Amino acid sequence: MKQELPNFHNKLIRSFGRIKSRKLSAQKKFLLENFLPKIKLDNNSIDQVSSRSKEQSNILEIGFGFGDFLFNLAQKNPQKNIYGFEPHINGIVNLLELVNKENLNNIKISNADIRHEIANFTDQFFDEIYILFPDPWPKFKHYKRRLVTTNFLDNILASKLKKSAKIIIATDHDAYKTWILANILECKKLYWNASSKSDWQNFPQNWIATKYQKKAIAEGRIPVIFELVKSS
Repeated sequence: MKQELPNFHNKLIRSFGRIKSRKLSAQKKFLLENFLPKIKLDNNSIDQVSSRSKEQSNILEIGFGFGDFLFNLAQKNPQKNIYGFEPHINGIVNLLELVNKENLNNIKISNADIRHEIANFTDQFFDEIYILFPDPWPKFKHYKRRLVTTNFLDNILASKLKKSAKIIIATDHDAYKTWILANILECKKLYWNASSKSDWQNFPQNWIATKYQKKAIAEGRIPVIFELVKSS
């Protein structure tokens, strides 16, 4: 069975790197072909969850990598609806293994570009949106690929947040820290609620450290966190 990969609109510049890296084992191919359809988000299922779940707690992670944060979030919050978008097939399969093993039923995922699908969610739907360690695209010529921009946050994501809901962004890349800060300070519908260095240098006590975050710390890079709140 052919693996289904996302189709990208020509007007959108790709904001992520590889779609597939390591070769998949037979077991992983089986999960991708047989288990992914059971928890996969598409336009029809997004319409369904948007209509029936708006009054519930809904959390979204954009670019969930290998799924460790998303999985733990779903496991610790069985009463909440957890949604994730990640184009990297190997990361998706890793999450599928975890979800299948623990038989979680509160998680839905997609391998599509979130920028194509976010409009299908009803407005004022999410309580929290996470963008954790997105690709920093460090070369100047690639800055246009960076996902975190004022336009994406303020004009696209903000309308999908409930009042006083949050967007949480984390990065360990020094230049991207400055980029993110400059863009969030331009937002009109979201405000950064930091009052001291500790608010963005220290992660919450109950924080679920991702595999990438642990690697960054081990290699001497210092992650920071930005918490944005919808103003109205």
